[in-house]
Amino acid sequence: MAQERKPKRQRFSLGGPSGDTSFEDYLTGTHKTISSDEEEEFDQENQDPEEEFDEDEEDEEFDEEEEEENDYDLENQHAPALNTTTNTTTTNNTQDTINKIHISQNLTTNSSAKNINFLIQIHLVLPSAKVPVTRLLHLPSTLLFEQFSSAIQLAFDWEGDHLWKFDLQTPPQITTTTTTTTTPKDIFPHPRYKVTDIKDMMGLHNLGTNDFRKDLDSKKIRLMDIWGKHQVPRVRKLDMFYTYDCYGDAWYHRIKFLGVAEEGLKPVDLGVEVEDRQQRIWCFGGSGAARPEDMGDEEEQERWEEENDTFEWDIGWVNAGLSEVDVVWLPGM
Repeated sequence: MAQERKPKRQRFSLGGPSGDTSFEDYLTGTHKTISSDEEEEFDQENQDPEEEFDEDEEDEEFDEEEEEENDYDLENQHAPALNTTTNTTTTNNTQDTINKIHISQNLTTNSSAKNINFLIQIHLVLPSAKVPVTRLLHLPSTLLFEQFSSAIQLAFDWEGDHLWKFDLQTPPQITTTTTTTTTPKDIFPHPRYKVTDIKDMMGLHNLGTNDFRKDLDSKKIRLMDIWGKHQVPRVRKLDMFYTYDCYGDAWYHRIKFLGVAEEGLKPVDLGVEVEDRQQRIWCFGGSGAARPEDMGDEEEQERWEEENDTFEWDIGWVNAGLSEVDVVWLPGM
């Protein structure tokens, strides 16, 4: 037969009344003080036999906990080193990617790719635009990024009065159990994924400081140094952005490499007419009207869209402008 337990008297802590004192007495200050003998008697009276355990069991449990803590420390003592290794690996990969571009710049001659042309899509990033603003360009692989910048500005009717730069970054990804996809936020450049900038290192189009370990000179780097077939896949697959008016409205353009043009491809083959048949930089498609310079915030952009034809653009006018871009061959390349 189970032993009948006596009801326990409750003891309050944190400055409350003792077990033999009512809250009324406590609040009026008439509570009595419990002696140490009475306190010991209270503890013995309220001890639950089922909760008793000897000191040996307590020491054994303590030893087991200590052993578990030691095992955890042994397993995790290298964790900081692993994190440091990861950061170092990322830095080394970034520098190795930049080195691959430099190797192409220094060792690959223009003559080896003089008949190779690239097909490029440039998308002006306007998340709220009703009509996508894009241009499809045919460009020689030997084109310098300095000239590529001029071509972009002409294609989108920018006046060329603002600072600009190209961003190269690793593609951000979300990995799931079934697929790996790019995130919606990857339409804008992000410092977290940045590998390097390609910009005017002489300062004409650059207000910031140059990092000569990472930044690339737009007057020396060619399209083929990024997308050439000799280049490693890690470089060819980098995301590329072009920012116009870096310290102002910051118009972002996402650049996508479509592939190598068929040898001997002419504008007329794609239904495009140009005045100069020898023109090597030309537009063969696109959509959406160019935006005015210094438009301002998103509300002003929406107001402009309501008042203007967002579909209208003239491919002939774009190609007339692109004919003015000189394809400069660097000495010794």
